[in-house]
Amino acid sequence: MILLHPEYHIREADASDALLIMALDQHSNPHPWSESLIKDALATRRNWVVETQTDHQVVGWLTAFQVADQAELEQIVSHLAHRRKGLGKALMQTWLKWCDEQSMYECLLEVRESNHAAIALYQQLGFDIVGRRKNYYPLTSGGAEAAILMTRLTVK
Repeated sequence: MILLHPEYHIREADASDALLIMALDQHSNPHPWSESLIKDALATRRNWVVETQTDHQVVGWLTAFQVADQAELEQIVSHLAHRRKGLGKALMQTWLKWCDEQSMYECLLEVRESNHAAIALYQQLGFDIVGRRKNYYPLTSGGAEAAILMTRLTVK
């Protein structure tokens, strides 16, 4: 268990967390994943959750997959009421530590071009912008926005 702040802790997620993650994603993500996609992620990928220490409420989730010596972030979400408390950064650091322990050559992610705070965080954690996918993400009001592609190479 990784301690984050006295109010929270991070732990690996498993299939028993599916309903809690689904509720978190439905509440805090404008484009939430389906139940089947969340269950598949829990069965086939690396997953961590942030829980509150007192009532074990799931308030953050990160899922990523690995192919050979590359790892890719697929989803990171934090509860609206618990944002701006470092949960996303702590989840990212947990994932990146795992990547380093697994001797990953490269960590990849994509992020909405309008998510300036996330882009700044990822750059702070060593990611570089390497590309852009036009009209990749749907907008809640119609239309689409680009995805910014980012990578972090591990020096071996």
